[in-house]
Amino acid sequence: MHEHRILVCVDRSASGDVCVRHAISLARALRSELTLVHVMEPAQRAKPHVDALDWEIARQEARSYLERLQGEAAGALGWAVNARLEQGHPPERIVALAQEIDADLTVLGSHGEGGVTPWNLGSTAHHVIAVSRGSVFIAPISGTADVAAPRRILAPLDGSRRTEGVLPTAARIARAYGAELILVHVVHELLPTLVLYATEDLDRARELTAHLAICAKAYLEGLRIGLVREGTPVRTVVACHANERHAILEISKREHADLVVVAAHGTACDPERTFGTVTEYLLAHARAPLLVLQDLPESELHAPELVETAAPALRASFPPEWA
Repeated sequence: MHEHRILVCVDRSASGDVCVRHAISLARALRSELTLVHVMEPAQRAKPHVDALDWEIARQEARSYLERLQGEAAGALGWAVNARLEQGHPPERIVALAQEIDADLTVLGSHGEGGVTPWNLGSTAHHVIAVSRGSVFIAPISGTADVAAPRRILAPLDGSRRTEGVLPTAARIARAYGAELILVHVVHELLPTLVLYATEDLDRARELTAHLAICAKAYLEGLRIGLVREGTPVRTVVACHANERHAILEISKREHADLVVVAAHGTACDPERTFGTVTEYLLAHARAPLLVLQDLPESELHAPELVETAAPALRASFPPEWA
């Protein structure tokens, strides 16, 4: 019996193969059912002057491509993998299919058949993320040759129960592959401004930053002890930085993270937004594979484009199972 359902978006580019390999890694660790989907533009919306025969040839080629990926994924996992060849506008069909199959997680490549562009995300990934209601995984395509099992998993935490909710899933993936889980907390460092300029005030700000760094180390150590009891190798990192988003990206690069796992929202949770500002930034700029676990149930998400359906199961769960 599979615990979760993962929808994997593929196209006939290197992006599709990369997404499938990442999805296999996740499915193996989380005992998930995989569904591969390839969306073709309808003949009337495809390239100008494409006749019915050319479009049918393209459809058969797409089906063969899907069947190849389906067979490879099933062979790697040891259980059946589903495949869907859909027609329509890709972002719309992906979101609709995710709802149809009650997908817990949608796996997307950062760029698709259009290749890497000056934008940080391809148009399909950007549009799917914009209306996604569940958890998403973004597989970076640029410079990706091989996809290996994760060895270092980064979990940024802001000190809230909400962000701690990613730890059970992150720890489960880490244990499945013998990976090191790196817990990160960024202490906001105040910089001098026209408001904060007096020597006495600057000294107080530095003292507060230093004190919060000590508190953060104690906080992460408490989490580390709980996770180690369950057999997860854990290390902690505390950084003082004026920009939390930039700090997370810098630490991810410095630690050579193979996977970054974050909650959709943090302490300042705005239910009008599917993803918080820090998570949105990471979705657009992260160069490591990024797993975003939605922490809000459907009943609390107020974004107007959302449709009421059952909440996917693979979400951030807090408090952590071991607490």
